[in-house]
Amino acid sequence: MKKIIVLGGGAAGWLTALFLKKIYNNYNISLIESKKIGILGAGEGSTPHLVHFLRFLDVDVKDLVNKTQATIKNGISFENWNGDNKKYFHGFMCKNEFNNFKIKKIFNNDCYNQFINNCISENLDLDEYTYSGLLTKSKKVDIDNQEISIHFDAHKIADYLKNLSIKRGVNYYEGDACSFEQDQTGDINKIILEDKSKHECDFIFDCSGFKRLIIGKLFKTKWIDYQKYLPMKKAVPFFLDQEKEIEPCTHAIAMKYGWIWKIPLQHRFGAGYIFDSDFINADEALDEAEKKFNQKLNSPKIISFDAGRFEKVWVKNCMAVGLAAGFTEPIEATSLYITVSQLELLVHFKEYLFEANEYKKNNFNEIMGNSNDDILDFLYLHYLTKRKDSDFWKNFRKNTKMPNGLLDKLESVTNNNFLETNFTTKKIHASFNLISYLLVANGLGLLNSNEVKKINDLEPDIRQYQNFMLSSVNRTVSHTNFLQTLKTI
Repeated sequence: MKKIIVLGGGAAGWLTALFLKKIYNNYNISLIESKKIGILGAGEGSTPHLVHFLRFLDVDVKDLVNKTQATIKNGISFENWNGDNKKYFHGFMCKNEFNNFKIKKIFNNDCYNQFINNCISENLDLDEYTYSGLLTKSKKVDIDNQEISIHFDAHKIADYLKNLSIKRGVNYYEGDACSFEQDQTGDINKIILEDKSKHECDFIFDCSGFKRLIIGKLFKTKWIDYQKYLPMKKAVPFFLDQEKEIEPCTHAIAMKYGWIWKIPLQHRFGAGYIFDSDFINADEALDEAEKKFNQKLNSPKIISFDAGRFEKVWVKNCMAVGLAAGFTEPIEATSLYITVSQLELLVHFKEYLFEANEYKKNNFNEIMGNSNDDILDFLYLHYLTKRKDSDFWKNFRKNTKMPNGLLDKLESVTNNNFLETNFTTKKIHASFNLISYLLVANGLGLLNSNEVKKINDLEPDIRQYQNFMLSSVNRTVSHTNFLQTLKTI
């Protein structure tokens, strides 16, 4: 029986264990967790890909939300990014049957892009003409017709997934890896823990977080630095009291030297200020946050990180997953998006896990590298704002480099060339589509609505669809009531 070890817990580690137990059910799956490393997180966000992946793993999402005090996420509210105290919303898409647009005699479906085009041409507030925007404004959810994700407490969701994994037959060990035994090819065949115990393995998934014990420290894999694009280096997390009505969205609030995430859970807000430490230190960041929320704040730790990724996540008989593979920054909750996308991609390579097939490994690594780079493009777009209230914002474009992949996409957006093909990269598995680019670019004022040509014969038209959405919102329940209902199931 083949032996697979997941080194590290947290959400990434336990999601990997559950995934392995599903696709390699006849193998011996074990997870080794270090209590010393712990779990990073102060309220976490995610994308709809996580919910889809949980369902693939046969995880009851409603049960998970209820038992971990999680909440529903319709999207992200970006606040004051142009320094004008205005907001824009990057919401998730409706399910296909809920936005079935067509153009007479040309396309019978899949014309939602054209609807957004027409809204922009009329200079309309997209928050009022997208279903996720209208739902969130009313603090409501619609899990039947709207793509959703979840906000969660990293510790609670890890415990939930841990219990489920052990119940399904994953072997659990607690300990700290101190060394590795390798064969003549460099493959790891044993992990030695501090208590001197040895664990044999045929394959290892490195989920050791920022420690990056194997891919980084042992194999010394080449690091691709993103710091010249995304200058954020530190974060100070803190907690805020929950409000009576729980909003179904993440708040991303621009500050003088970065931005604050504010993530609603059932019992509190998980929040934090992510900033460029070239301009301020952690104490100054916390002081600015205290003035923003008009209260004393306490941060349990300072999080330091380098934006970037490893050139290869699959090296010899080891694959790095989650933070062990790389990290950009939390602005669009892409860390778990990359994690689940990588595991989903592995399904297409599952027969080669125990083979020394360098072609397959290189192909896998190329796809995941392209995916990370493509997401980097989208994250950089968020910083192309009109703020000028600090040296950080005044000199952002001067002090950073625009990713090459964004140049063509930005040119397409600013020249009103709204074709999905201009936002698709070859050999990629995770990316943001044209709609996401339009919502963010429009929110930042990068589009010229006067030059966007209206597309005729679109059915339903703007007003018909807005009336349909408003009537649908009226039939939905509030987010708070939805969460209360789960407690009675």
